This record gives sequence, structure tokens and C-alpha cells, in this order.
Amino acid sequence: MTSSTCAPQPLQVTFPHWRQGAGLHIGHSFTLWIHWRLGRWIRGVLVRTRVPRGVCVTQPDHPLSSRPSPLLRRLWPRFFKFRGHAGRRNGCGSVLLVRIYVVEGAYALALFSALTFVLISWFVSRQYARYGRFAGWPAGVSAAQIFYGCALITFTLFPIPDYSTNYCARRADVQRWQLDPLTSLDNITAYAQANGALATAFSPVLWQVMLNVIFFVPLGFFLAYRSRRSLPTTTALAAGTSVLIELTQGTGLWGLLPCPYRIADVDDVITNTSGAILGWFLAVALRRSLPDPTPQPTADPGPPSPMRQAVGVLLDVQIYLIVQIGVFVLVNPALQGIIDLNSAYVFEVMVTLVTFTLFAFIPMLRDDRASPGLASVHLVVARKDGSTHPAALWSVLVRWIVRWLPVTLFGLPALLVILPIEALVSWRTKQHRSLASMASRTVLVTREHVRDAKRSEADQVST
Repeated sequence: MTSSTCAPQPLQVTFPHWRQGAGLHIGHSFTLWIHWRLGRWIRGVLVRTRVPRGVCVTQPDHPLSSRPSPLLRRLWPRFFKFRGHAGRRNGCGSVLLVRIYVVEGAYALALFSALTFVLISWFVSRQYARYGRFAGWPAGVSAAQIFYGCALITFTLFPIPDYSTNYCARRADVQRWQLDPLTSLDNITAYAQANGALATAFSPVLWQVMLNVIFFVPLGFFLAYRSRRSLPTTTALAAGTSVLIELTQGTGLWGLLPCPYRIADVDDVITNTSGAILGWFLAVALRRSLPDPTPQPTADPGPPSPMRQAVGVLLDVQIYLIVQIGVFVLVNPALQGIIDLNSAYVFEVMVTLVTFTLFAFIPMLRDDRASPGLASVHLVVARKDGSTHPAALWSVLVRWIVRWLPVTLFGLPALLVILPIEALVSWRTKQHRSLASMASRTVLVTREHVRDAKRSEADQVST
């Protein structure tokens, strides 16, 4: 089998502000540059083509098949012996196998990073809704579960081969389904008899099986530790997940691809399920030593700490970036040929509309007058006098002018000046009020504080 690497073409992006040399628009050009680099990085991660697991190639020009140094070959010849063995797979050498798993792990990390960037606000909001605070250990366990889910997806789907090089024709005689149980054990035995125990201990024929077991240990662990599932339920869920993975691989992503590029193996179901069972027993053994993954919620009367307020502001910036990138990607092609997209003021208008909608118009419609980031950490923009009435509309507009109008004029670099100033003002004031809060005569309080205040007012009225 030959393999070719799909070299992604560079994304062509125009920067009209640079051509016009307008000093006021350097910030917007920097923002566009961030969008371009982010899109190019994601595209480069997704279009890379590598050797599929289960088929081994020692092609010298392939990025994953570079051979070790001659010195290592002389010191440990059997470890780097690229030869076939009895069974359905070819011996690739453990170095290539580990490289494939490492690169697939990088895919999982890239997917996890993208999901974190998009869903962090929702995740933080769920933490405050369930526990009344951002609980570190439960948040870490949830993040680990999400990362493991990303790994399941990437290890199942990637790497996708290059079908433009007659891939299906060259693999027409490859067996797609392996339905004979315990064939992997026969392969390990045959390899050990031919090469010895030491070579088998570092061979891909053994580590392919071991990694299949290890890969499902976290699934059994999370099902027992976080979800409190029983052993039969864990076994059934692990077996069902493994069968779904093998069917996805054996059918070529359910017929979406011209031909399958992985071998569907019944031994993988057995080893995956065994790994989940081991993970279940590991969680039962460690359950008393580890913190509770679902602690009881605590009261949140406030006042909010400066760190919590800072997290809300940072989430506002993150939400702005997501929306601005989405608007840039969707609106730019839609308006091509309708308006002059090379105008220095088109991007300014887009930024103004996005920031005003997110941080002025939407808060004016909310009862708590909170921006999306502040709402994620369950904060309310209240009046300075301590009343339970929502802040005035002019206060919301002033907050937008102080914090986000400079972004409209100068781009994202303006936040590098505004946010440190606001943090310094908040640190120096007694109630940790930011510059935007002082200018708008508002104060940030927790939702529970507002609910308690309204409940007290209602009790006083009734009595």
C-alpha cells in the first residue's frame, strides 16, 4: 500500500486595512489575522492523511515511517525488525504503531480544544447551576470525560486515507471482517515462537491488543466512578460501544466512504470490553480514596470574588470571538459582490453590530442585565443602591461604551489596555467594582443574592 500526504492549500485572505495603511485599523487587521491562522490550523489538522492502523507500510518518504538510527538498529536489532508474522496483520515495528497512536491523540487534543473553546461558557454555567460554584474536581472529571469522548471519535475515524490514489483497488483483496474470536492470541503465540519472548514483548502484535484493552479502561472507570453504574451495565455499555465502533470501521463510516479503511475485528470487542471491566474494578477500589465527583450544592449569596468577575469578562471575550468568527465566515461570502468588502469600514460596522448586540441589546432584554459571560457565572448587574430592581437601560449602554466601544474603534488589541485598567480599578476599590461598573453606577451580585432579597421584600410586604 502506498500513501500520500494531502498538502493543504494556503487559505487566501485579504487584509484591506493593511493595504490602505490606516493606523486606526491595525487592531482589526490583527483580528482578521487571528481568524485566518485559526482556520488554517484547524484545516491543516483535518486534512492530513496517514497510514491506517492495521495496515503497515515502511515507505521511506512517509512522515510516520521514518526508520530509527543505524546505531539503535545494531544495539537492538529485533526491536526494529520490520517483518511479517503469522496472522492477519503485518509486523510494522512498535515505533510506527506508537507514532500512529500519538498522532491520533493529537487529533483528540485538537478536537477537545475546539470543543472547549466553543462550549466553555455553557460548561461553566452548568457548574454554577449544579453546585453553586465552580467545583474544581467535578469540573476536572467532566473535562476528562469529554476528552475521552473526543479520543473515542478520533481513534475510530482517523486517519482517513487518500482515496484519490486507487486506495480501494489496491486493497480489494484485504479481509475487511475478522470474525474468528481470539485470533489475536494465536498471532501473539505464533510471533513468540518465531521471534522469542523479548521481541514479542515490544512487538506491535502484542501492543495492538494491549492498547485495545487500555483504551477502554477509562470508560469502565467513569461509568463506575461518576455514573455509579453496576458491573453488568458497564459491561453491556462497553460491548455496545465497541460493536458500534467496529461496525463504523467495517462499513466505511456506514457507506459514506468508497470502501472500508479499517478491519472490523471481533477480538477488538473482546479486548475493549475486558478493558472496561478492569476500569470498573479500578474505580471501585479507588472510590473511597478519591473526592466525590458529584458534591452537594452550596449556597451562593455572594458577594462575587474578583476572580469570578474576571472569569465572566473573559467568557464575554470568548463568546465575542466565536460570534465574530461565525459572522465573518458567513457574511463575507454572502455579501461578495454586493458591497465593497475591501472598504476599511465594513469590518468596523460588523464589529460594532456584534458587540452592541451581545453586550448592549441582549442584556437590555434580560431581567438580570447581564452579558453572556457574566450570565455564565450567574452574576447580575444590579443598581448601586442595592435595590432588587434591574439596572437601568442607560447603565447597560454605558457599560458597553466603556468596555466594548474601544474594540469597535481599535480592534481586539484595545482589550489588552482596557482589561488591565479595569482589573486595577477593581482591585483598588472596596467592593471590587470595575471601571465599567463605576461609570454605569452598577454593582455585580449573585443570582442567589437577588432571589434572597426579593424573598425578604415579599415577606416584609406580607407581614
